[in-house]
Amino acid sequence: MSEKDGLGAIVQALREVGYSLIQREPALRGNNTRFRPDILAWASNRDGELVPWAVVEVKQTRAPLPPPGATLDVLAQAREQLGTTEHYAVINGQWFKATSGLIDLEPVGGPQPPRFGSDGEIIDVTLATSLLREQLWRETDLARNAGHRVDYFVPKNDLFTPEGIASPFGGLLPVRPDVLFTASRKALIELGSRGREMGLFTSHPGVARAVARLAGPKLGSDVCDPFCGTGSFLWAAIDEGLERGHPIRSAFGLDLNRQMVDLARSIADVAPSPTDIQLGDAFVAPVPMSSVVVSAPPLGIRLSEPHTLIDGEATRDIDFAAIDLAVRSLEDGGRAVVQVAPGFTFKRQGERYRRMLALDFRVGALIGLPAGSVPGTNVGSVLVVIDRATPRHDTFVAQLGEDWETQLAPGGAALAAATAHLESLESGV
Repeated sequence: MSEKDGLGAIVQALREVGYSLIQREPALRGNNTRFRPDILAWASNRDGELVPWAVVEVKQTRAPLPPPGATLDVLAQAREQLGTTEHYAVINGQWFKATSGLIDLEPVGGPQPPRFGSDGEIIDVTLATSLLREQLWRETDLARNAGHRVDYFVPKNDLFTPEGIASPFGGLLPVRPDVLFTASRKALIELGSRGREMGLFTSHPGVARAVARLAGPKLGSDVCDPFCGTGSFLWAAIDEGLERGHPIRSAFGLDLNRQMVDLARSIADVAPSPTDIQLGDAFVAPVPMSSVVVSAPPLGIRLSEPHTLIDGEATRDIDFAAIDLAVRSLEDGGRAVVQVAPGFTFKRQGERYRRMLALDFRVGALIGLPAGSVPGTNVGSVLVVIDRATPRHDTFVAQLGEDWETQLAPGGAALAAATAHLESLESGV
């Protein structure tokens, strides 16, 4: 019997006694070693959570039965890293079970059924992400074999639902809702960012978090992104609202790219806030009035048709048009946080419009970011924070350098200073 056939027989034996999730040589992300058990089986604990329960070390040898020492060392490593309860070895097809304390191996007829069954809920983000990642790459391989471009591939949306993740053996594995929301974003956007085009529709996670934090106290009602791509800014805003204890009532996203809309809708299906993702042109389709608008329009493009700005001028510049759309879509007291090209702050043809914004709105912050802040490009960007509120001629201005990710991280100096400034404007201090 080949080693591959032997692993298949072991998996089948585990399935027959009730294990529903079994992994072969799983990559244990988050661990600081390269240890990968031969077979890992998950089962419920007494609290109904799916946890690593049984590990199997597999050996094929032509020699007489080897001493158990090396095998027990591997099983002990699995217990130390994973907290597993049952520890087995299968040597030349014969099952052995480690005794209490992993002192010795005793021959057994096969694995024992999991004590509390295996219908537990997945609560581990790393596990949920890895399961989705495996499924997505399997779908990618099928797409490649069918002649599709895999650098622009969007998977079918039945790999996960609000009820859970599709099991490799059929059916669904239940997943805690917040874990599923996080894992679906990680897996899908990781897949998307590997494509040449899809990287342009996925915002840098550090920027997305900072944008949500800058929107801050305005979150809690509704949020809109008229150029949502994969939805990065919307998901970060939803996270921020939950963290602040003010869940967003509704989220709306719009994008011209059907593949991105399909991907964003897959994530929206498991989002903790009702989210509507629509296919359409933000300058043609209706954009709802919202308390918060967050967005990163595509950089460096010219509109096919001119857009008339609030001040009456017409422009084909996407940056000015996108800012204009954002502030038009704000409810009284609302806030827009938009990532645009640096030219928005200095282009001569936009001088009149910038003056109008300063006189009629509250421009709270301008934060310049260097190259690398927009995936798929080699240019910098700027975060623009504008409130539909009484103007205060006091704008926080910063130009960040190579340490911009640290500066914009939670607790980072630039983000802390910007949010403190915005809070002072809000309070009238």
